[in-house]
Amino acid sequence: MVNVSIISKKTIKPLSPTPSTQRLHKLSLVDQVVSHSYIPLVFFYTKHQVATIPNGSKQLSQLLANSLSKTLTCYYPWAGSLKDNATIECDDHGAEFFEVQINSPMDKIVYHPDSRIKDLTFPQGTLWGSCIGRASTVAQLSHFECGGIALSVCVSHKVGDGCSAYYFLRDWAALTRNPNAKLAPCFVEDSLIPSPFDGPLVFPLVDSKPEECIQKRFVFSASKIRALKALVAHESGVTNPTRNEVVNALLYKCAVSANDNSGSFKPSQLIQCSNLRASMSPPLPPTSIGNILTVFSTPIYHEEQDLKLPKLVADIRKSKDNLSGRNNVEQNELVSEMLDAYRNGEAPYQQRNCDVYTNTSFLGFEFEKLDFGWGKPARGSIASGPANKIFILMNTPDRRGVEAFVNLNEQDMSVFENYKDLLQFATPIEQAHDLL
Repeated sequence: MVNVSIISKKTIKPLSPTPSTQRLHKLSLVDQVVSHSYIPLVFFYTKHQVATIPNGSKQLSQLLANSLSKTLTCYYPWAGSLKDNATIECDDHGAEFFEVQINSPMDKIVYHPDSRIKDLTFPQGTLWGSCIGRASTVAQLSHFECGGIALSVCVSHKVGDGCSAYYFLRDWAALTRNPNAKLAPCFVEDSLIPSPFDGPLVFPLVDSKPEECIQKRFVFSASKIRALKALVAHESGVTNPTRNEVVNALLYKCAVSANDNSGSFKPSQLIQCSNLRASMSPPLPPTSIGNILTVFSTPIYHEEQDLKLPKLVADIRKSKDNLSGRNNVEQNELVSEMLDAYRNGEAPYQQRNCDVYTNTSFLGFEFEKLDFGWGKPARGSIASGPANKIFILMNTPDRRGVEAFVNLNEQDMSVFENYKDLLQFATPIEQAHDLL
């Protein structure tokens, strides 16, 4: 049995007080409609990397605490408290920082087929859990008996999206390497998409339910992705299909087929998140912090024969291209969907009358390069969840492959993980030692 022993718990406050002029952080309409959960990420570093740190792991906790304090001075909303669903009070409440010992070698955690074992590297209660009544940032430094470490960070989704989380982590890493590094996050707040309501929307609008699914992890090597692209390219009419498009199409196809246990095909649709920073007019800098995103959708598929990879890839590309012809501030599909659910008292996407599968891609962010001063992570990961029928994609350490985090209910997963069409291209995590 793997056990976690708490060594210490600290509250890390910003090095400098937040100015009174920045005391209230106004949340945009998109911020208000997203979940009030944490975004839970973790990064693993080997014993050989830890050995390069002066005094090894003895000073590691204090080193990270000091640099986190400096980082929170610039990223002050993540040191604040959620006042209501429209406002974060930047009161310098601070971040929670745990240091723990895990009685297992790192490899047995990283490659364990049960994702719940990997999730032990996260602070208790943070796995897509609510940040209401708790610090907006919670971190944990885990020491393994082999000498390796894991650094997990859970940041409030209310403050920002995956892109925001990446720049927070990138800057924390930069300050750990160099205490004089300059940070320049740009908080857009409610200037882009203000709320049409006088007060905050009643929350929660989106509940995370990780207990309703299990997560399995699959690695697509660079060579397998090339083969997958070649399989669909000549039939789909899509020029240079991306890693995200082909992997996403295959996961969706196999997941829908796994759900078809009754012999009666269930209509379904694939919805994907999209970062809007580069497509805004004028474009926003990538360091813009907030939930600056929308979603785009494939058609609803009513027949099984529609689920052919070339067609799926073509539909994904077409729906993504349609974003460029839309005003994604005034016609933000994510906001429209959530507001409809809010007005009708329904769960999000319920009015579509079909099974909805959702994809989030982190392939555009260089999480695999997060160097806190002892080298790039051996690998990065994300917690199980947040709900059924969700795929999350991250880069492999070489940035050429893809690691897919697939969240399905137990019945569907038992079929999905054995599909020949999937295993032709994907390797289960427990067999992927040589691919990461």
